[in-house]
Amino acid sequence: MRAWLLAMLLLFVAPCVRAHEHSPDGPVVAPAWSQLTPKQQADLDWLERDWDQMPAHRRARILHRWERWQGLSPEEQQRLREGRRNYREMSPRQRERMRESWRALHALPPEEQHRLRALWRSLSPEQRREWLERGGPGLAPPPVAVPPPSPI
Repeated sequence: MRAWLLAMLLLFVAPCVRAHEHSPDGPVVAPAWSQLTPKQQADLDWLERDWDQMPAHRRARILHRWERWQGLSPEEQQRLREGRRNYREMSPRQRERMRESWRALHALPPEEQHRLRALWRSLSPEQRREWLERGGPGLAPPPVAVPPPSPI
């Protein structure tokens, strides 16, 4: 599927592309600003001034991320916005711990990654913060769920 999409991209975009650069995987193709769709230009307007001076690989990466974003549901987009806001509000120490946890998580087998991500999503913000303070997924055991108080 990926190869087919790349072939279609090259077939339709390559003739009108201004910038070609080479990467280990072959040429990187990225359109000039004037070749973007009106929707792309509207969404990426903050990049207009610099777009044509950017390396082709960077423009291609931005467009790839833009396309992925378009495929997300509004709920998924909101969740990502909140995650980005939370990350910006972290201290440098918290960010570094999060990056360490991310690297450790990616070193785990896919099944374990999936299990820990599902567990992460099930936790409250306080439980997530506490887990990160101890090292985070992949580095520290998850927080112990606190049982609800018993009725008296």
